[in-house]
Amino acid sequence: MVKKLLFDPETLRRAGRLLGEFLATYEADVTHRSVFPTIDRDALRMIRREPLPEEGRTIEELFQEFRDLIVPNSTHVAHPCFLPYVLPSPNGICAFAEALASALNQNCNLWTLSPAANAIEQRVISWFHELFSFPPESGGIITSGGSMANLTALAIARDTCLGDAARTEGLQRKTAPLVLYTSQEAHNSVDKGAVILGIGLNHVRRIPCDSRCRMRVDLLKETVFRDRRDGFTPFCVVGSAGTVTTGAIDPLDDLADFCGEERLWLHVDGAYGALAVLSDRVRPHLAPAGRADSLSLDPHKFLFTSLEAGCVLVRDAEAMRSTYSFVPSYLSMVSDPDFLDYAEYGPQLSRSFKALKVWWSLRAYGRKAYAEAIDRLFDLAAYMGERIEVEPELELLVPVTFNAVCVRCRKLSDAGNANVLARLVSDGTAFLGRAQVKGWFCLRACFMNLRTTREDVDHIVEQIIRLRREELKSPEAFEK
Repeated sequence: MVKKLLFDPETLRRAGRLLGEFLATYEADVTHRSVFPTIDRDALRMIRREPLPEEGRTIEELFQEFRDLIVPNSTHVAHPCFLPYVLPSPNGICAFAEALASALNQNCNLWTLSPAANAIEQRVISWFHELFSFPPESGGIITSGGSMANLTALAIARDTCLGDAARTEGLQRKTAPLVLYTSQEAHNSVDKGAVILGIGLNHVRRIPCDSRCRMRVDLLKETVFRDRRDGFTPFCVVGSAGTVTTGAIDPLDDLADFCGEERLWLHVDGAYGALAVLSDRVRPHLAPAGRADSLSLDPHKFLFTSLEAGCVLVRDAEAMRSTYSFVPSYLSMVSDPDFLDYAEYGPQLSRSFKALKVWWSLRAYGRKAYAEAIDRLFDLAAYMGERIEVEPELELLVPVTFNAVCVRCRKLSDAGNANVLARLVSDGTAFLGRAQVKGWFCLRACFMNLRTTREDVDHIVEQIIRLRREELKSPEAFEK
């Protein structure tokens, strides 16, 4: 008998129990697992060679296979020593929100296909507006992540500069090339966006940073004025509310003042850090991001939602529509004062109900719980920085000002430090990232994990020191 594509009520209940049991067991066991798996390559090759099945399998078989094959060959992001990237352990509510969103399968492009989801996305966006004091005429949309949020915003910035010719001529008749400005520490999605949008890397100016890895506004001004004299068209500055390597926050007030004076679009890439504004302690440093023309956020960072959940806020909602509104005859777009057709505000047509997990996350825990979690992670980063500073064998490459820590083993070459990192990961002790700070290779810990403790920090520091001493036995490891 051909397996039906719908589950009956009893099968749904069995699947729900299996899911609940897996989540509970995984939560209890994750700290005892190796953070990076010993990969069973034969098993994964079998997956790649599996023929398209003619018959289906039971839900129990699929769950058992997930436990026996998928979980042991997965990197355990929820492990307390997983600290390489701005990738958090997800909060407790998201797995259930994801399941419910999949069950309803709303297409969040037209409000007629997703009325409740539409209201929820509007409310989530308005909460974010309130956090950053955006004006009432602002708009926004949930995206897959920060890269898509940045791309969405940069397209609006480009089209605002080009005016009516944006749609009809694009860049084809532009004789004075558009130029975009960002810092040397900015996320590579800015470069990628410039390429996709036809700006080109030759027209992206990477402005040097100060000793704290923040964009130098004096050099930005010099570069903008020189480009204008040379016949270019400066159109956009991208500041960072948390640079990807060190978590540095660019001087956002100074950037906003300059962009306002020079009629430049200011986009703030806040995907990494902007939602740390939920913390009273951090808010004064991030509030100036609200002066931007557009601001990217990532709920799948400091709201600890599961992937994917990004967002872009735009000060002028009509600027979003000018770039993205297309009304083909095959779409039934019915205007209603209570709803928005999000297909007119972003590049996607088919859009999943990502707003549910963001909405539930904020309502399940509340701002105060997020503030406490963020403060705790910042305290752990500061503690690791303090540990490193008193260890003569280690060097802190930049002061800890956010939740990222960049450490280097003294007397070891770049290759030696890379070997320490590789062994730390392969041993399953901890998963730290690699970074370049001021030209030096370093190990990077980014505190985004809700399970990490001071004891974990102590253990990681001690293991780095142990591995450094072992690495020093190799003559190739010494710094020249």
